[in-house]
Amino acid sequence: MKALFVGDNRISPNWGRAASIALRELLEMKFEILGTVGGENFVLSSSDAGFVGTLTPVRYYHFFRRAWERRNRRPWGWYIKLETLFGAHDFISEDPAESLNSLLVHRERYPALNRIYAQAAAADIIVIDGDGDIVFSNPSRRQTLFILAMIELGLHLKKPVYLVNTMVSDCPTSGRNDGTMKAAKRLFDQCRMVILRDSESLAYAKSEMSLANATYIPDSLFAWTARVDGKDILPPKLDDLLQFPENARLAAKLDPSRPYLCIGGGALAASEPDRARRSYAKLVDAIRQLGYGILLTENDTPDSFLRAIAEEKEIALVPANAPILMCTSLLAHARLFLSGRYHPSIMASLGGTPCIFLGSHAHKMGSLSDVLDYEMRKEFSAFPDDAEIEQIVSLALNYLQRGDSLRSRIRAAAAARCSEVMCLPQLIANGSIH
Repeated sequence: MKALFVGDNRISPNWGRAASIALRELLEMKFEILGTVGGENFVLSSSDAGFVGTLTPVRYYHFFRRAWERRNRRPWGWYIKLETLFGAHDFISEDPAESLNSLLVHRERYPALNRIYAQAAAADIIVIDGDGDIVFSNPSRRQTLFILAMIELGLHLKKPVYLVNTMVSDCPTSGRNDGTMKAAKRLFDQCRMVILRDSESLAYAKSEMSLANATYIPDSLFAWTARVDGKDILPPKLDDLLQFPENARLAAKLDPSRPYLCIGGGALAASEPDRARRSYAKLVDAIRQLGYGILLTENDTPDSFLRAIAEEKEIALVPANAPILMCTSLLAHARLFLSGRYHPSIMASLGGTPCIFLGSHAHKMGSLSDVLDYEMRKEFSAFPDDAEIEQIVSLALNYLQRGDSLRSRIRAAAAARCSEVMCLPQLIANGSIH
């Protein structure tokens, strides 16, 4: 059976690319991957499947996209205003039915749209990785609307659609977007299955969306448990992990053969880099007092605010583009990981590394503590103040003192989630949650 994999993030700098690799590996157990729609298409600034009706010839669309990225500067802003005045618009709209219609109308002119359509038409099933992208925010996220458009396309082509590996949530800062949620409910109802990665999302899907086709299976990344279980794949020195020699100065200050702690960023923290830099600088100073080596992990390019801290504090940093298996090993072998990033926290947990969860968009970090059977659900602010930093240090000391007993407990929970996620390919092949 041939599957189209939508939401393939394997080329993303985000360390969540590991989950895409793991999901593809799972799908390949039962299906032939006919094609992919990369996650870069979810974001307008990186997508070839974006504006339609442009004056710019299609073969020069990359120039149009570059102009759009610089639209706040003259003369680019004038040019984009001219394009939109003459009808250029994103094919993705608030209404997924309109997005589908725009794709159908313009696909012959725009090769990226035609590729999406052709792959969907040739596939037997469509599998969409929802990841953390389905948040009903105001205004709507393009990532959410793109996913809804792909479901609409699959249903139009009468293909079985499976939404997998996803969370579903209102936005805690902007509130619920009722229009997007209503559109999602209509489409989710028609999916063959909606597979949620945490119990809080499942509860939302059942209570707020009344989905009878929703079920829970943990994140695909838990399938990587065997990659770190009982294995020591740490590089002899951190420099060997980096792709480019010019990054070596960021790594020279840590010996990974000695106990170390990792501190990563987060999507919410990265949205206010100056504020995050101030807060994290204090956090790093406090955590250093525990006496361990410190490794900062740039889990996505927006976490680049950590670089200034690495330079200022003269501590090691692993960049976003480091090899993903080595990144996984570093986190899995750390004594502790503090982060507001979902998938890096799973990477750490595969080796039993205790995590201290910092805030992010929606409920994903808090829900992960439930997925991993933590005794206490505690999520700190993405910008911890002095009082919270004191609490974080106290909790970190508690986790470190518990040593191997706590690590064994976390590793066992991750192994249990691995057993559950290995059922995913067969569940999709069966075509029903019953």
